[in-house]
Amino acid sequence: MPGNFSSIYDGRRNVFELQSMLREISKTTDGLDLINPDGLFQKETAKAVRDIQKILGLAETGEVDLKTWNGITQKYNSVQ
Repeated sequence: MPGNFSSIYDGRRNVFELQSMLREISKTTDGLDLINPDGLFQKETAKAVRDIQKILGLAETGEVDLKTWNGITQKYNSVQ
């Protein structure tokens, strides 16, 4: 049981980090709505991922693969 809790907690923390980066990017990027980080990957987050994928010229899947993650982190670092 503790292993399951840990992986759920880690997953939420990862989603929260993703949402936080998307929120910062949205402050300086047209076409990306401001989202509120809550650690839950739901419709709002999937839409934000599709939107950033479009901005980055990636396939708009709404899923965070390695190319998407790298693009998001590069964009995030450029707006900091």
